[in-house]
Amino acid sequence: MPPTPPFPRHLETLLRSCCAAHHLRPLLARLIVAGLVRHPLALRRLVELLSVAADHPAAPLLARPLSRLYFRLAPASTTFLYNLLIRAFSRSRRYPAESLIAFSSLLRHGGRSFPDRFTFPFLVKAISNLNSPFEGQQAHSQVLKRGFQSDVYVVNTFLSMYASFGVMASAQKLFDSSSVVLDVVSWNTIIDGYVKSGAMEVARRIFDEMPVRNEVSWSAIISGYAGKGELEIAQFLFDRMPVGRNIVTWNSMISGFARHGLLPLARKLFDEMPVRNVVSWNSMVSGYAMNGEMDLARELFDLMLERDVVSWSCMISGYAQVNQYMEALQVFKKMQLESSVKPNEVTMVSVLSACAHLAALDQGKWVHAYIDKNHMTLDDDYNLGAALIDMYAKCGSMETAVVLFHALDRKNVSSWNALITGLAINGAARESLEAFEWMKRSGPKPNDITLLGVLTACTHGGLVDEGRRYFENMLKVYGVQPEMKHYGCIVDLLGRAGFLEEAEGIIRSMPMKPDVMVLGALLGACRIHRDIRVADMIRSQVLNLKPQQSGCHVILSNIYAAAGRWDDASEMRSLLKQSGIRKEPGSSSVELDGVVYEFVAGGCSHPEASTIYSWLDEMGRKLRSLGYLPVTEDVLLDLDGEDKETCLSRHSEKLALAFALLRATCQSTIRILKNLRICGDCHLFIKHVSKLYPQQILVRDRIRFHHFKGGLCSCKDYW
Repeated sequence: MPPTPPFPRHLETLLRSCCAAHHLRPLLARLIVAGLVRHPLALRRLVELLSVAADHPAAPLLARPLSRLYFRLAPASTTFLYNLLIRAFSRSRRYPAESLIAFSSLLRHGGRSFPDRFTFPFLVKAISNLNSPFEGQQAHSQVLKRGFQSDVYVVNTFLSMYASFGVMASAQKLFDSSSVVLDVVSWNTIIDGYVKSGAMEVARRIFDEMPVRNEVSWSAIISGYAGKGELEIAQFLFDRMPVGRNIVTWNSMISGFARHGLLPLARKLFDEMPVRNVVSWNSMVSGYAMNGEMDLARELFDLMLERDVVSWSCMISGYAQVNQYMEALQVFKKMQLESSVKPNEVTMVSVLSACAHLAALDQGKWVHAYIDKNHMTLDDDYNLGAALIDMYAKCGSMETAVVLFHALDRKNVSSWNALITGLAINGAARESLEAFEWMKRSGPKPNDITLLGVLTACTHGGLVDEGRRYFENMLKVYGVQPEMKHYGCIVDLLGRAGFLEEAEGIIRSMPMKPDVMVLGALLGACRIHRDIRVADMIRSQVLNLKPQQSGCHVILSNIYAAAGRWDDASEMRSLLKQSGIRKEPGSSSVELDGVVYEFVAGGCSHPEASTIYSWLDEMGRKLRSLGYLPVTEDVLLDLDGEDKETCLSRHSEKLALAFALLRATCQSTIRILKNLRICGDCHLFIKHVSKLYPQQILVRDRIRFHHFKGGLCSCKDYW
């Protein structure tokens, strides 16, 4: 073999100065032109660059050519370089399979070089990232074939791999048959595997058999019991830990107590900790957030001297889970302004959820741009792609949601659900059902959320026959047991279509007691069809609801008021007051130039309140000349016609619309979010307003979207 040629100094300097992913391809091109691409120094530096840029789009384009070149090098260097390449892609989220390709190339073209004891740990990491037990077994066979089963380092690697896959039978077999004396790492690995698979009895037996235990052993078994909620056993072991409690053990106990709602005990341990780290703080903040104690979570969060991405994500998701979406976005903004910590996919899913619930499209678009700029992948297990589709759908931008769905390389059940439900709430019932049929042919198995989206589409589209069929087939065809939410949908569908007796029969056949959603759906149908008889029949069930809810009481009041039964309406109102049930006040929000403004029914606190009410009065007079007559039937109080109209004019969606039209002269679409269902008068009012203004008006109420344009609504007055 000819001697290795000298490497030009200027190219060597260039090689050492390259440190970014975008340097990979131009650097390789220069080396090819210089005829030095096979030089050991060049190959080694290229692989080192790959190890820090394995997720760059250019990486797989370089990996295969480099793999083909390695076997031509001096045998003494080949295994080392292959190990570098395998390690580089084992750390990649996008291309871990390239490690297996490089390993196969080493086996085929390695010459006198073969895998060594350092090759397999890198290979196993890639296999674990691929979640591929079959390839793991093949790699294990190579270990046996090449005699590495006596290397405790390699044995521990494969024990860890089998444990991570949950293939504990293979892990136990390897553990029992190993020809090498296993160390404490081996014992800890097998215990940890059983702990993660939930087999605490086996984990405890092995723990008790251990010849020597260390802090990791104790932490693993205590974490297992704490994670399963067996907190008395965890506390017993924690109190008797002979080798000193490390911070991991403390954190496991705190997390266990917090996760199971035992916050006082968790806080007691937290306060007693001799030393805390960021995980300790996160465990408490997360515990408070998971249990809805956001004031306490924020108090601790503000005291933290060090915060990581988990800290910020806990606060953002916590606020989103308790419907404090504005606060969630404020924390995200604070994270951007005050922290060097970058959000991850988990953070962005919560942020998108907040944008979706606020119908804050401008902020949602900014988040989408941030995701693209930071190369966050949408095809992952965090459901970031589904969250984006859901955000656009709930902001009324269904066209963008559909484009995003089609752009996903891997469509999981969450992304399908986001599409089907998004089409349903935006009035595209037929398209939603077509998407479901497409999913059945080519997508994952439908789940309970999928069927809820399908039934929602049938309800909003008035597709009674289709809704009956899908509901009847839920269990026997799709394997989904109907839940309360599915019963609520089918009752709503049948009731709206006038099949009140059939809807009653569905309620009577339910395996559980109807809740406020189911009874409210039937009462809503009674209101539409003015069926006092059915309303009277289920009145006692409404009064016995536990916990008591205001929604059904209010609908009953509406029904009685519309029928002129003012004594009954007043009685329902009195029951509301006596029982302490508070009617949820109507509120609406509208986003203008990235800022969300909120309005409450009858509110006068807005700085432009007088201008808004003047505009509404003027608009009311103008619309009357176009044929608009206020719908006063749903006003609860026994007032005269003029007072009823005044009451209606103060509804929150009208205030938000007036403010938006006064301010948004250049905005092509106005998006209003209403916390309750839009009333008949507001719906009619906005339809008439849409004749006079060029903007499209979108109102998302508690149930669905209403797209107003040119005097028409996408719901076709069926809601």
